[in-house]
Amino acid sequence: MTHLSSSPHCPEPSFPMTPVVTVCFTSHRAETIPFALPFMEQHDVIVLEEAPNENLLPLLKKKMSVDTYILEEGFEFPEFSKRYYRLLRSLHARGKEIVQVEPYLERLICIHTLFAEGKQPSDIEQSPSLNIVYRAEREATRALFRYYEASMTAPFDEVIESVRNFATSDAVRFRIRDTMRAHAIAHLVRDEKKYYIETGGIHRFLVKILRNLCRGRWTMRVETLMTPEYERLTGQQDVLAPGDILTLHYVFGKRENVSFERLLAARSLIYIMLLEKNEMLPSRAVRAPHLENEIAVTRFVNRLSLSQCRELFETMRSHSRREALEIAASHLA
Repeated sequence: MTHLSSSPHCPEPSFPMTPVVTVCFTSHRAETIPFALPFMEQHDVIVLEEAPNENLLPLLKKKMSVDTYILEEGFEFPEFSKRYYRLLRSLHARGKEIVQVEPYLERLICIHTLFAEGKQPSDIEQSPSLNIVYRAEREATRALFRYYEASMTAPFDEVIESVRNFATSDAVRFRIRDTMRAHAIAHLVRDEKKYYIETGGIHRFLVKILRNLCRGRWTMRVETLMTPEYERLTGQQDVLAPGDILTLHYVFGKRENVSFERLLAARSLIYIMLLEKNEMLPSRAVRAPHLENEIAVTRFVNRLSLSQCRELFETMRSHSRREALEIAASHLA
């Protein structure tokens, strides 16, 4: 087990006698767990980026097995989930409070449940707290389907516009989601406890809202858990994919820059085609396989011009990822 004193990225902090909120950017990859552990150990409350569910407490109290919990909840990355929830169970046994705070997803689950019970959209729209989520999801889903449809056969320029439109809708969704979660976290913070806030790297707006809500009530820190690996591989503290940069451009309401946005959209198309989607596990030889893959693909696409993206996309469109990688390799030759 990693201890705080042995982690150069996570020194033993000297906290003032006020609550501490540490927002930790991470991802659901097994390789992140050793980097998350030291931060979790130095906090009293671990706030998961999950909607509350009735199975978490039985899991933490060992009344439900990890395998059963994962099967019941249907997680996308099973190996990460097995390792992560075993760790959370261990931390709970050592006195850590573990809570699930994600009101947007909680409301989304409620909406799906109501539809399953036979309710109509008009029923959802009568509830302001549910309607805001329903509308955001509806618009983002429509934009995503338009992108999927365009990516199959539409001209390159039309595909680019579909990417921009989806990123715009996605940004609206992220602003709502991050605002809801920030307010829920603010209500949670109390006493002189230290709070570890788990969140994905795209949720930068969460930090902005939490800072606005702070008003001296707590001390705030922001950490990217994989910074040591980013620094080792790139010399930078963080690396964002072009699609994430585009979405954040819209999230923060940056001034319209069509040429910049189109280039990011084009690069994100190639990025998606080349990125490894299957779950990979760390090893002694490769400590962060997903991160290394993401960095390699980002480096490649960031060298592409719009015209090069157009040429590659039209060549790769109907090919598998393996074939797309071969096409990309020949482009480098």
